[in-house]
Amino acid sequence: MIRPLKTCTRALLVAAAIFAGSMALETSHHASAAQAMPDRPAAQIARDAGRKPKEVMAYLDIKPGMKIWDHASATGYYTTLFSEAVGPIGKVYAQISERGWERLRDGLEPRYEMLGNVEPAVTSIQDFEGKDGTLDMVFLGLIYHHMHYSENAGNGRPARASVFFDKAFRLLKPGGILVVIDHQAPNGTRREDSAEWHRATLQNAVDDVTSSGFELAGTSDILANPNDPQTIHFRELPTGRDSSQRFIAKFRKPN
Repeated sequence: MIRPLKTCTRALLVAAAIFAGSMALETSHHASAAQAMPDRPAAQIARDAGRKPKEVMAYLDIKPGMKIWDHASATGYYTTLFSEAVGPIGKVYAQISERGWERLRDGLEPRYEMLGNVEPAVTSIQDFEGKDGTLDMVFLGLIYHHMHYSENAGNGRPARASVFFDKAFRLLKPGGILVVIDHQAPNGTRREDSAEWHRATLQNAVDDVTSSGFELAGTSDILANPNDPQTIHFRELPTGRDSSQRFIAKFRKPN
């Protein structure tokens, strides 16, 4: 029996709303599960108040089965969260420098082996490993400010940033996402100044990433802090380094 048009339209709208709601619940579930992992190190849990992992993970919309490159993963704060979110069929590549790996290996290696879906990638800050078009996400957590300025480039995009984002573009699948989270400096700040404060402007991030072919997919103020002057080193904040104003910017590789 053919339903009247209004009835069909109403049914489609209801179905769409149910689907959207279920997807939102699924994303929220994975975000909550990642934060609630029983084997997360205490030092990481202590940083949750400032880093807001549940809200950030929900915004990133990570799904089971995704392959994520976590660049400059350091002690593995985000790596651990990503590991839970992508599940056993997903994969997280935890990039870390040789110096960092030598210093942190004794703690990281057994943890990553226990997680089962994390592979350490010991490379330089500009290097990737893997085949083109294989990653779902490239994540830069508080590292972009180390690559967005060089004396030779002045207020323009440095060569190392060009190399990095060009490689990220190649390794991501069509539709893949690149995420930048960083300590924020006011837009209009010279790169030389923001680099001295170990910060970056959102506009510089947008300019540098889109110059490699990405499209800006969205930004979030989840980690905003109106009490941060944004013109001092983030470690000088009396409320601690995790209280800085940080921007979150998502970029998409066009299909």
